[in-house]
Amino acid sequence: MGQLVKVQVQAGQTMDFPGVCVHCSAPAGERMRLRKRVGRVTRLVDVPLCSDCAGELHRLSGEEERWLKLSWLLSGLVWLVLLAVGLLLFPAGVSFLARFLLTLVMALAAAAFTFQYVRQTSLRHARPEKRAILAAARITNFSWRATTFEFANEAFAERFAALNQPQLMEPGS
Repeated sequence: MGQLVKVQVQAGQTMDFPGVCVHCSAPAGERMRLRKRVGRVTRLVDVPLCSDCAGELHRLSGEEERWLKLSWLLSGLVWLVLLAVGLLLFPAGVSFLARFLLTLVMALAAAAFTFQYVRQTSLRHARPEKRAILAAARITNFSWRATTFEFANEAFAERFAALNQPQLMEPGS
């Protein structure tokens, strides 16, 4: 488990981040986007990353690349099959345009779900270095007034807390 830091910040406000990589503490020039969704609200925060770690995030293992390619194929097949089956199974009393639009929406939703699921599966096959970088920082929780981060790198967490000292809150509050 990493170190938790809770910062009083609302959507649209900025936070100060140290100029070092969140993973390895090397000088940072890139950014990694953290994303957390609670209900219908998504919080996006960009944390600093060095060029070596950013390059590592873009490298794919063979298995990960295979799953990424498979995501396109599977989602396309799901879309095509559900569109065809939906058009055939909808009652003939409904106009063709209505049948087509309803099955199109259902097929697109199922294809999008399949695409996301296979993409998440591909991340399980990522290289250990990439998984370590992705796990270096995450948003554990947020509300309208605060965001809680978890940092694996304690030195980065301490520097981040020092830069945002006036806005710090207790992680349990």
